[in-house]
Amino acid sequence: MSVTTEPTDAEIVDRIAAGDREALAIVFRRHHGTVYRFSRQMLGSVEAAEDVTQDVFVALTKGSVRFDPAVASFSTYLYGIARNLVLQRYKRSRARFEVHIDAVSGDDEAAFAISSDPADSMARAHATRQLRQAILRLPVHYREVVVLCELNGLSYEDAAAIVGCPIGTVRSRLSRARHMLIDRCRALLAVSTDGAEGRTGTKRWLIPTKNNC
Repeated sequence: MSVTTEPTDAEIVDRIAAGDREALAIVFRRHHGTVYRFSRQMLGSVEAAEDVTQDVFVALTKGSVRFDPAVASFSTYLYGIARNLVLQRYKRSRARFEVHIDAVSGDDEAAFAISSDPADSMARAHATRQLRQAILRLPVHYREVVVLCELNGLSYEDAAAIVGCPIGTVRSRLSRARHMLIDRCRALLAVSTDGAEGRTGTKRWLIPTKNNC
């Protein structure tokens, strides 16, 4: 029995460079979720994320020959394209960044629905949404390292390759971003249950875990 093996990303990129439209559809199915998620987390808008995602794969058809699997993985390469497009879009709109509620709702509610305490689930979901809003309001060079390393679990090495800076810079920016988030979210993450503070004079700190952010 013959076994059909899936082509590697590098092989698919070669096919895209040769004008193979089916290869582009394959790579889109494999990676569009990653590109879309990063773009949405960076821009805070479904519409903007969809536009960036489409532009990433259009750019791929025009510049795939620049991908070198010896330098970085294909997903890292796509992150790099998406980052450049996100920054271009960000720079075009210099106005104050506005957070869209669609970027901080939806998946969180489903994630917290399994709790046996509805009030606790709602409080945790609210805290997570507030944290996401705070991330969206970070300066973009701090926001991107949080999105890459904390929300998407990339290594410092991969994040440095995507951002185009030394690993030490990623570490320092991430450290600074964490402190900024703590400062901005301290009051928001101090969530008290209905009447709990009045009865006991205490508050419960509901801080979302890394996996829920």
